[in-house]
This record gives sequence, structure tokens and C-alpha cells, in this order.
Amino acid sequence: TSANRYYSRQLFGKYMQEHFEKFANKKNVSIITDHARNVEFISQEYVVSTQNGTYYFDAVFLSSGQFGPMDPYHLEGTTGYYKWPYPLHEKSIEANKDYAVIGTGLSSLDIVRYFIAHSTNKLALISRDGKVQSVRGKMQEVKFKYITHKKLEKIKVAHHGYIPLEELVERFKKELDRLDLDVEKLRINRSNPVRALNFDLSHPEEVGLMQSFVLEIVHIASYIWPFMTREDKAAYRKHYAPILDDYANPMPEGTAEELLDALSSGRVEIYSGITDIEYKYNKFRIHTKDKELRVHYVFNATGPAKAYKDATEPNPLIENLVNQDLLIEHPDGGFYVTPIRNQVIMRDGVMSRFFMLGQKTSGVNYLDNGIMELIDEAKRTVKALAEEEGLDV
Repeated sequence: TSANRYYSRQLFGKYMQEHFEKFANKKNVSIITDHARNVEFISQEYVVSTQNGTYYFDAVFLSSGQFGPMDPYHLEGTTGYYKWPYPLHEKSIEANKDYAVIGTGLSSLDIVRYFIAHSTNKLALISRDGKVQSVRGKMQEVKFKYITHKKLEKIKVAHHGYIPLEELVERFKKELDRLDLDVEKLRINRSNPVRALNFDLSHPEEVGLMQSFVLEIVHIASYIWPFMTREDKAAYRKHYAPILDDYANPMPEGTAEELLDALSSGRVEIYSGITDIEYKYNKFRIHTKDKELRVHYVFNATGPAKAYKDATEPNPLIENLVNQDLLIEHPDGGFYVTPIRNQVIMRDGVMSRFFMLGQKTSGVNYLDNGIMELIDEAKRTVKALAEEEGLDV
């Protein structure tokens, strides 16, 4: 067995809440629970407005979480449409009704497990490619030798501040050779879910090594992505991103086994080639390239939007900052910030002592959505402020 351990979202949330309260109580911290409505930069200080008051600060860290969910088929407000699946325990499943899920990622698997445990209903998972994520294998310690922070800085110096994709590929190949990792063996068709899941479960060593390799790429991606040209980014997305994405967010082994059982029994079916969804005559009509499915209820498991313009949930604070040109949309997602230091870049330049963290910086901090990556991001921003203020870090 892989000896991997997993904890529920609820348990992890309680753990984080306890740690937050412990640190907040120990330090000189004031917690204001009003909703933040706006931030303005006036006379060299930041004015934060809430519905009940105004506050003045020398520095601001904007950590507003993810964008709201995507609504790719414009179904929000339609009877029977769940734009966000969580919390699942609040969702009741009607007997003899047909259900579908948009998406085949990890959120869709949460829904699968909930259905298996609480109903006998059939469930359809639909996406453009019908792919399933890899199954977590035996994770291993992977440290790069040819792609390190020092070597990346030398590459940037040699190429006028850029990191060429061609050189990255050569260095990644050296890392793969050093680890004796055969990527071609792992290029399997994940649109064939049964074959893909069985492959992963029967090859935990190779799959786990690939996942460990990808995890190390994720850890260093924020030091690479902002320094690539647009042409190189496009080439990376086309030729290299697909296989890395397959192994970036693996599912637990037990979930894979449950999914295999559900697929073999017909409880769950996965469809690819989705083209459109419409609501007509009290049913959702899901159009794929070769058929039409009709269901009573649809769960949206496509996840949070990557771009501000695609988010369905309004956020007055973010809207006001965008309207002031204090936040500028990045073409790759989120908003512009400086690489590494995460200082907000507004219309007139870099904002001093105004930082943004998290998913809303994804255009610059590529793949920066895991817990350890967000911790690293927080450390970088605090260090940047300390250096700006001449403090020891």
C-alpha cells in the first residue's frame, strides 16, 4: 500500500480555525468581523471601509480567497441547478430522479461518493474530455538538482530576465533521467476512466514518483512562470501542461476503488464531448457530440473561476478595487502582482505595502493553489514587507 493518509475538509477546517484562534489570541491582533467594502490609497496610507466604519493602515495584505464558481452554461437561477456542491450534507437526493455533474475533477468525485452512500440513483459525469485525475501513488522525496532557485537566477541573468522554455525542457529531461522516470509510459488515455484507474492502482511506484515530480514543479512554478514569454507559455500549455495536469491533483486510492465499482455496476457513467446545456420542459438537456442526456438536477463541479470576468458571485470589495484601477486583470487569470513579492500592480505602477495572496494571483503565481504553496507565498510577502521596512527577517 502507499501508506497515504487523508483527512476530511471539515476536520482540516476545524484544525485551521483552532490555529487561527491560538495565534490571534497570543499576538497583538484586532479582529474586525465587518464586511470590507473598499480600500483607498490616500496620503500615503490605506483607508479600509466597511459597512460600519473606516480604518487606516500602513500596509494591507489582500487575502480574499477564490473567485466564485464558474457558470459555463449560464444556468444560475435555474430550478434544480446547484452552482456549488458544498456542503454536500445539506443536499437531499430525490428518489427516481436523474442527476448529472458538470466536471470530472476532484469535486465531482466528492459528489459520487455522497451519492453512493446516500442513494441508489444513477449519476452522470459530463465534461469536454471525460478525463479522470490520476490516483495517488507512493509519494517519494524529490529534490531537483538542475532546476533550483540559484540556477534559475543564473538563467535569467543570461537571458535578460527571461527563462526560455527550451532550456527548462532540457533541464527537466535531466531531472527525469536522474530519477529514472519514464514519462512516456505514463502518457495514458485518461478519457478511458476504467483503464486509467486500473493502471494507477497497479503502478503505485511509477505513478507516485511522477506525482512527486510534479509536486516539486508546483513548488517552484511561481519562480518560473512570470519570467517566461507569452510564446513559451502557449507552447508549454499545448505540449507539456496536459500530462502535468493529469498528475497534479490525484484522488485517494479508496475513492478510485469506489469509482471503479460504480462504473462497473452502472451507478455512474462518464460522458465526454459536452457542447451545451439547456433547460426545457422541466428537464436539463445536456448535449454532447453524439447524444443528448435529460436529467432533473445538475451539480456544477467545474470549480472556481480563474478570471474575474467569469466569476458568478459578486464581491463588492474586488469590484470597487477594479473600478478604481487598483486591481488590473491579468490575461492568464487573477490580477497583476509583482513576481515573488506579490505587490499589487495598479494602473499607475507598483503599490507600496499593498500585497495580494492566493488564487486571485494565479496569472503570476501559476499552480499556486495548494496549502504548502500558499504558505510559501505568505512567507514571501511578509518577507517583502519586512525588507521594505528595513526589518530583520
